[in-house]
Amino acid sequence: MHRMLLAFCITCLGAAACPAEDRPNIVFAFADDLGKYASAYRDATAPSPNDLIETPNFDRIAREGALFHNAFAASPSCTPSRAAIVAGRHFFRNGSHSQLHHPWMKGFADPWDEVRGFPLMLQEAGYHIGWSYKLHISEDRLGGKQRNYVSAGRRFNSFSQNVMNADDRGAEKQKLLEEVRGNFRALLADRGKEQPFYSWFNPPNPHRAWAQGSGKAIWGIDPEGLAGKLPPFLHDNETVREDFADYLGEGMAFDAAVGVLLEELERLGEVDNTLVVVIGNQGATGFARGKCNLYDFGSGVLLAARWPARLKAAGSVETPVSLIDLAPTFLAAAGLQPSADMNGQNLLPALAGDTADPEAAFRGWALTGRETHVNEAREGNLPYPMRAIRTGEYLYIVNFKPDRWPVAVPPLGGEANAKRRMDIDYGPTRDWFTAHETDPKYAQFWKLGFDRRPAEELYNVQKDPHQMHNLAGEAEHDAVRRDLREKLFAELRENNDPRVAGEGDAFDRPPYAPFK
Repeated sequence: MHRMLLAFCITCLGAAACPAEDRPNIVFAFADDLGKYASAYRDATAPSPNDLIETPNFDRIAREGALFHNAFAASPSCTPSRAAIVAGRHFFRNGSHSQLHHPWMKGFADPWDEVRGFPLMLQEAGYHIGWSYKLHISEDRLGGKQRNYVSAGRRFNSFSQNVMNADDRGAEKQKLLEEVRGNFRALLADRGKEQPFYSWFNPPNPHRAWAQGSGKAIWGIDPEGLAGKLPPFLHDNETVREDFADYLGEGMAFDAAVGVLLEELERLGEVDNTLVVVIGNQGATGFARGKCNLYDFGSGVLLAARWPARLKAAGSVETPVSLIDLAPTFLAAAGLQPSADMNGQNLLPALAGDTADPEAAFRGWALTGRETHVNEAREGNLPYPMRAIRTGEYLYIVNFKPDRWPVAVPPLGGEANAKRRMDIDYGPTRDWFTAHETDPKYAQFWKLGFDRRPAEELYNVQKDPHQMHNLAGEAEHDAVRRDLREKLFAELRENNDPRVAGEGDAFDRPPYAPFK
């Protein structure tokens, strides 16, 4: 099996030879559905929602460490994205955890049972491990329920709702941030003397639902400031602008919580011996072409890392990387080898500052894909299967079943869809698209977000950053299409993707789809 791994450039090659004080703590802050929205990504030449969001703590990590401009989820869906990160391998190799809520028919061997994952490997090497708030994968891969540190509360999960309902909103914001502090302190209190720790900070923010109007009321984000700055496939109207402002506000709440974690590390004098990594696990939720899609808006995520002992400050990485690369990176930081089944690449050597051409050390592409999300197999619906390869210049997507609908069988407002969830989360933007789906004035927007898609899509991401113009059928781009298709399918075949192995329909039937 193909392995994309680089040699280590750190001192310790094994936990046994590495004193605890030489191994870094690891804090992994994980924003749910935040995509690539942070003020560090502002670009004066390309107006965007990043012009309105303020993320001083993420920006500090990027400024004092490394900022990744093209990081991608292995799968833009909660369970498969998280499972792929923990396993350090392509999402389709994780059996039950290849799909949301890990559906699996009993009586079949599950590839997920073979996965140990990097947190347990860190624990076995002497790390104290734990998480707070949401997990969305089997808890035994993080040491069990007792490792979920929420003794100070879980109210941060509904940040905007709690703040908006409070008589004193400023005091409520601070109370919720103190909850984050209390949970983090509880995790730290459980570790042994001088024991390094791994903490996975996992709040649901900005996963829906959030309080309407909260972006402006809590964070001062004026929805009208988004006029002309939204992705062009989202209709620029008052409803969508307010919804997106509220979404950005949830991102700012997450960033404020990251600030609490940094404060605690500084209080302990351990901030410089801690590898701090902040990511978004997939794209924007409840917006057309976002979460559940392989366009950059759905699979592209923020990523920054800070570790003064090893990483050069102000590093900037343009080359595409995958979130599956985090597992071997975390293990390398702890002086451990990755497990043999990992596809990810250790990112540390290229970030150390002693490589002549650090960009050349990276793989150079990221693989993404999906099967089912909330339009689940357990409801008797077939998946919408996609795979993609993203390079620095192109995005190539394969839609294995172009006869199926990517979000839901229309009409979106029909009785069948009213009774179940679709592959776009609830919210004002979804309601707007539902209300206007038959209006010819908005047909272009509806088609881009909800219509059937061709078997192949190809986009020049430098010339077409929002992936609006499909080049797959154009003769002058056919050589590029064939080359990317060959690279993608070579990786899929080498890793035994159920969509290309055998008859290619394994995800459509048991055990992946546990219905008759």
